[in-house]
This record gives sequence, C-alpha cells and structure tokens, in this order.
Amino acid sequence: MNNTSKKNDKNIKASAFYMVGNLFNKALAFFTIPIFTRLLTTSEYGIAQTYLSWVSILTLIVGLSLGNSIRTAYVDFHDDIEGYMSSIFGLSLLSFLVSSALIIAGMFIFGNIDIILVICCLIQSYFQFVATAMTTKYMMKVDYIRKTLLLALPNLTIQVIAIFTIMNMHGDKKYFGYIIPYAAVYMVVGIYFVISSFIRGKKPLNKLYWKYALTYSLPLIFHGLSLVLLSSSDRIMITNLYNSSEAGVYSLIYNLSMVAMAVTASLEAVWVPWFTRKLMTGEKSTINKNITKYLEIALVLMLCLMFVAPEIVKIMATKQYYSGIYMIPPLVFASYEMYMYTVYVNVEYYYKSTKYIAFNTIVAAITNIVLNFIFVPLYGGMAACFTTVISYMVSFLMHSKHSRKLDRELFPLKQFAVPTLIFIIAIIIAYLLMEFWIARWIIAIVGFIFYAAYALLTKRFSNFLK
Repeated sequence: MNNTSKKNDKNIKASAFYMVGNLFNKALAFFTIPIFTRLLTTSEYGIAQTYLSWVSILTLIVGLSLGNSIRTAYVDFHDDIEGYMSSIFGLSLLSFLVSSALIIAGMFIFGNIDIILVICCLIQSYFQFVATAMTTKYMMKVDYIRKTLLLALPNLTIQVIAIFTIMNMHGDKKYFGYIIPYAAVYMVVGIYFVISSFIRGKKPLNKLYWKYALTYSLPLIFHGLSLVLLSSSDRIMITNLYNSSEAGVYSLIYNLSMVAMAVTASLEAVWVPWFTRKLMTGEKSTINKNITKYLEIALVLMLCLMFVAPEIVKIMATKQYYSGIYMIPPLVFASYEMYMYTVYVNVEYYYKSTKYIAFNTIVAAITNIVLNFIFVPLYGGMAACFTTVISYMVSFLMHSKHSRKLDRELFPLKQFAVPTLIFIIAIIIAYLLMEFWIARWIIAIVGFIFYAAYALLTKRFSNFLK
C-alpha cells in the first residue's frame, strides 16, 4: 500500500470514528432529554442550560483561547508539539488562577450570586478548555481513537452521574444535580491531562511559546466570546428579559437543532487537517471541487432533521415544551449557517488573520444582542430564533468577504447560494406542513433514500472521503 492509499485509509477510519463519537454524544444528549425534562422543571432546566452558557464564556477567558493556536503550532513546532502543549497549559493555569481570584473577589463586592455555582463554573471552564485543547491536538495528529474517546467517555460519565444525583435531591435547586457532575468529571479529566503534559513536554514556562500563543490567540478571545454570545446569549437574555421557563424551552429546541452537527463535526475534524495540507501544496482546485460535497451532506441531514423534529420533541419532552416546535426551522437553518461560515474561517485561520476573524464575529454578536434586546421582551424565544439566523448570516457574509480578500481562488460565493436557497424553500414548506406530520415525514424519508441511493451509485460519499 502506497503512502497516498495509507492516508486515504486513515482519513476514512478517522471520519468513521469521529462520526461514531459525535453521534454517540448527540444520541446520549438526545435520549437523556426526556429524563432531564421530567426530573427538572422548565425553570430548573433553563437555569442549568444558562449555567452551561456561562461556562462557554468563561472557558475562553480563563483559557485565553490558547487552544486555537494549536492548529498552526502543529505546523510550526511539529517536532516539539508536546513542549508547546505543556507551555500553553502552564500559561492558561496562571490565567485561570488570576481570573478566578478576580471573579470571586468581584462577586463578594458587587454580586449576590451562589458561591457554589461560581466555583463550579470556574472549575469546569478551565478544565473544559484543557479537554478541548487535547481534542484539537488529536485532530491535527489524526489520532482518531483518542479523540473519539475524549469526546465520548466524559459525557457518558456526566450524564449517568447527573441522573443519579438529581433523583436523590430534594428542594427547588435540583439543577445542582445537573451542574456538579459536569464540573467534577471535567476536573478529573483535565487534571490528568495537565499533569501528563507537564511531564512529557517539560516546558510550562517557555517564553517563546507563550509569545507565539498569545500573539495568535489573544484576538481569538474576542472571536470566541462573540461565537459564544452568538450561540449562548439567547438563553441568558431570554432568562433575564422574558423568563427562565422560556429559556428552558428554547434550550431544548436549540440542542435538538444541533443534532445533525454530530455528523458535520466529524467531517470537519477530517476536513481541517486535509484542507491545511492541500492549501500548503497549492491544490486549490481540489479543495473547491470537494467543498460542494462537503456542503451537500450537511444540507441533506439538516433538512431531514427539520422535517421530523416536531414529533421528536413531542416524544422526548412534556407538553410544557411543545410550544418550541415552531422554533425548529430557523434554529436548524442557523446551525447550517454556522457550518457554512466555518469554511471561510478556516481560510482566515490558515493565513493567521485572527484580528479579522475576531472583528467579523464581534459585529455579528453585537447584531444578535441588539436585536435580542429589541425583540425578546416582546416575542420571547421565537424572536431569539430569527435574530440568531440574521446574526449568523451577517457572520457568514463578513467572513466570506474577508476570506476572499486573502485568497480569491478559494470558495466562490456562488457555491453557497444554491444550498442556502434550497434551505429557505424547505423552511417555508416545513411551516406550511407543520400540522401535517405524515407529509413531512414522507418528504424526509423519501428524500433521504433518493439521496443515499444517488450517493451510493455515484460513489459520491466514498470519493469525497478519499
């Protein structure tokens, strides 16, 4: 077997493993929804989901977004990647200690927030950063077994413990039974990786690596925060501007709408290192040829999800959540917009244009917050769905414009026009058929079968992976 065949074989195995890991995570989250929505009130579920939104924000602050530098460091410091990993963990640990001290001090001075919530949030934020950094390293190494295990095992452990703790709790703060397992499991996993990295890399205080990481990553803190605000500020603002019960309904539908991302995240995990290698060797025509298939697979999966999701909500949750079925089409479309704009963000990453990545995403996040302030108090979660769609479209257009300035040969905008138009037409059909579930399911099943048969006969999917 020649080197090319070996790489193709490894890519296919990696994609399969990533898909299994991501599908396992999504399936686990999906099948535990009816458990948590019955063990917790909509208000408690909303508080728990809002807590996870704050974790996403603090992860970027305490970790200084240093994990984003691993992509380029893997190329620039390939022979000493372990030393580089130990250095960013050393720097991030220092940031975590300082940030925690300031946040806790500020809480005592200005706030009246539950100290246990704050401590759990800080602990989970840092060690979740550590776990994410390790998955990025494994992705670049195409170490698909370890990456898949790191995706699946902590989440499985958390869900099992959370169910047990909630069932054995009493009172009106059962959300702690959901929150504490997250913090505890990530702390155990994160401590192991930090210590083992220090032992292997032996460079926790390397100034050269610190300067490199900070130069690359600091602008991405704002990018990361803006991304989190785009995906999480809706829940926070619904809780504060409307009510926590509405935030619980929105969170359930948002999580369901992201189920198709299990497959797309698997494809992206293989796409990013492949795209990097091809761009390094100047094979831009090959990249452009494959992006159509890359977009097409996600389009089919997300359209199928959109058409069948209302009944899934009715099966998985109580009647308190049924009002959320009308939120499904825009939120699924928002997840596809997210998938599309990462194509252009990968170009910006390659050319180390991190300041523009941050600027473009900040504008989109501000758009989302401003629109939420105007419309969420009036229309609740439904307004947040459409403000999310508008904000992600702003992000897509800005990233595409800058990416095209960096490299005009990559990803003509017209390649994204057709799938976007198809999705918009499908949303209109989904709303027209919202009360006719049989028609929606027939469209989804027949459409998927036709596409699967077409892909199988033309070997479209296997050729794409190779």
